[in-house]
Amino acid sequence: MSDSIALNVVISLVFIYSLYSLLVTTLNEIIASFFNLRAKTLEKGIRRMLTDNGDKVNSIVDAFYKQPAIKYLAENNTKKPSYLTSASFSHALVYLCTDLAAGAPDAQAQLLTGIQEIKKVNPETGKFLERLYNEASGDLLKFQELSEKWFNETMDRASGWYKKQTQRITLFVAFIVALTFNVDTIGIVKNLSANPKLATEVVEMADKYAVARKTNSDVIKTESNDKENQEADEQIRISFANAQKLVASNSDIQNANSILGLGWKDIKDATALLCSVLGCVITALAISLGAPFWFDLLNKLMQLRGSKKIEDNTPTSVTIKTT
Repeated sequence: MSDSIALNVVISLVFIYSLYSLLVTTLNEIIASFFNLRAKTLEKGIRRMLTDNGDKVNSIVDAFYKQPAIKYLAENNTKKPSYLTSASFSHALVYLCTDLAAGAPDAQAQLLTGIQEIKKVNPETGKFLERLYNEASGDLLKFQELSEKWFNETMDRASGWYKKQTQRITLFVAFIVALTFNVDTIGIVKNLSANPKLATEVVEMADKYAVARKTNSDVIKTESNDKENQEADEQIRISFANAQKLVASNSDIQNANSILGLGWKDIKDATALLCSVLGCVITALAISLGAPFWFDLLNKLMQLRGSKKIEDNTPTSVTIKTT
């Protein structure tokens, strides 16, 4: 296999991975929005902070979520917010202590009395809040600052919990997608290696795809979506719209499937079936890396291919020696 053919095969494979990883990313967003995974992960983090046993229902957490500073961040009273700033958390915590300390003479006394009330329900959490109070020397603003630092540290860990959860979901969805379309990496490589013209045709598709995505970069969803404070219903609507763009008639995926002959039509025996399943497993592992990874790699490979074309078309100079 020549260098140009090998490069075309690699570009074609990366192009296929980019297409299907984009589909998987979109489906993953739909699942995360539909099941409110962000809100549930945030609630898990809050429970870990405000209760001694974060896995059980606790009156303190329920009272925290009923605070107007938290409650009105959600779409309605039946849902919980998916995102929370450290300032919102610290204010809600102070308001919670104030509510629990009815009758205390001033703000400082209300805060300390509220902490004591929390300590009655959750002794370990109450002791920790007491330490924060003592470290702040009873100063309300300093206590809020320490609370915000505590919240940020916990949310860093909660982000790790969410990432692990979505990675498992992504891998599962990637495997289902690969099996559904029989996106067999082994078969694709064999097919393209044996048909250089086919590989060239797919590369041309990849070139058009890369150019189109550069001018419409909002189609590719990245992890930056986690920072956007969109409501769940709006996220679902956007995700479905993106999915429709991907699987509509004459889409890039359908064109690639048609050219490469992907599907389960030509499976003749158990050995071929096993080989296809193995190829799908490889594909699932690859596309689970995410659309941004494969799109960036595709752009770099297209640039490499362009530079090789220039080198191949550059005439070599001939030096004539005279005696």
